[in-house]
Amino acid sequence: IVAPAASGRGTTVWLERIDDDLDTLADRLEEELAEGGCALVVRNTVDRVHEAAAHLRQRFGNDQVSVAHARFVDADRVENDTRLLETFGSPDKVAQAGGSRPTKHIVVASQVVEQSLDVDFDLLVSDLAPIDLLLQRMGRLHRHQRGKEQCERPPRLRAARCLITGVDWTTRVPQPVKGSRTIYRDYPLLRSLAVLEPYLAETAGQGQAIRLPDAIHPLVQAAYGSETVGPAEWQETLEKARIADDAHQADQRGRARDFLLGPVKKPGQPLTGWVNAGLGDADDTRRGAAQVRDSQETLEVLVVQRRADGTLTTLPWLGKNRGGLKLPTDAAPPVRLARIVASSALRLPYQFSSTAKVLDQVIAELEANCIPAWQTKEAYWLAGELILFLDENCRSHLAGYELRYTRANGLEVHRDN
Repeated sequence: IVAPAASGRGTTVWLERIDDDLDTLADRLEEELAEGGCALVVRNTVDRVHEAAAHLRQRFGNDQVSVAHARFVDADRVENDTRLLETFGSPDKVAQAGGSRPTKHIVVASQVVEQSLDVDFDLLVSDLAPIDLLLQRMGRLHRHQRGKEQCERPPRLRAARCLITGVDWTTRVPQPVKGSRTIYRDYPLLRSLAVLEPYLAETAGQGQAIRLPDAIHPLVQAAYGSETVGPAEWQETLEKARIADDAHQADQRGRARDFLLGPVKKPGQPLTGWVNAGLGDADDTRRGAAQVRDSQETLEVLVVQRRADGTLTTLPWLGKNRGGLKLPTDAAPPVRLARIVASSALRLPYQFSSTAKVLDQVIAELEANCIPAWQTKEAYWLAGELILFLDENCRSHLAGYELRYTRANGLEVHRDN
């Protein structure tokens, strides 16, 4: 066994707090990018991604702001990831793609950029997150060495900086925004903030710097350990958050036990019924499949377009002779067409699985639009799948919500008026 040597790559990151206000965000980015540069803004919810991107586009223009999140159909997500790597990846990757790093650009993204994508930005603005995830995001800062031929960093961005937002800093104990608390819960967020408190500065140039990767292990151990962290005046709030988090974890363990396999049988005993043992009330329906997932996003749909005359087509913007192709409804689509539809899978967000009643309503409405010819054994790519139909304006209505899909923003969801 040969152990690989450490890469030797390291980054010194300066942390700073910034108010959770869109004008403040836009003003700060305008200041920081005055001489150019590429910034990554990471939000903990897709709704916050959309909100921030819309505001920043008003200030910087559509061409200088793009988004990346999980609410794109699969084919678009693959294309988005490729574009990020070819634009903000390593100098070699950008050169191989025949592209060039933009002089100035802002990517507003959700957690999809935390890992797996080898992208490099000059400045990071991030919502507060659990410490391990926040450190992953910092790993997207100054990730590669770049010289003049690879568009070197502007002078004011040559020090790696992470601006922490998504927090109300005016309260006695800083309060994470509601969306972050819903996803991650209070305790991991407050512990993360507590271990970072010595590093956080109110203005640039203050505080201490974090050296990556050296600081990863001690910070993660401190945040997830049992030792007291943070100022004394935070301890009462932290203790209440810990009790609530322990209750949440106990509930998760209890629900998980309902779906454990039964005990292993004695040698020679038949396996009949063993896989079903302990599976509670789950069944083979879509409702049962959703039940076993510990996630806010549970239902996946395949997205197609329905024109005004009733014709069904693949999504119009799909490239390589894949977009806008007519789909038969009286027979199973040819395999090529069926695979294109299957590549337009989209996982519906939390609004459509917030309660069992809502989930049942969503499934019922989607199943009402079932195309019988697509449920046959010949249509094996599509059989059993839920289909979401977008109109000519790429809009739809589902369970009291208006859905709008664009290639630039992905899926946006709003309450019906």
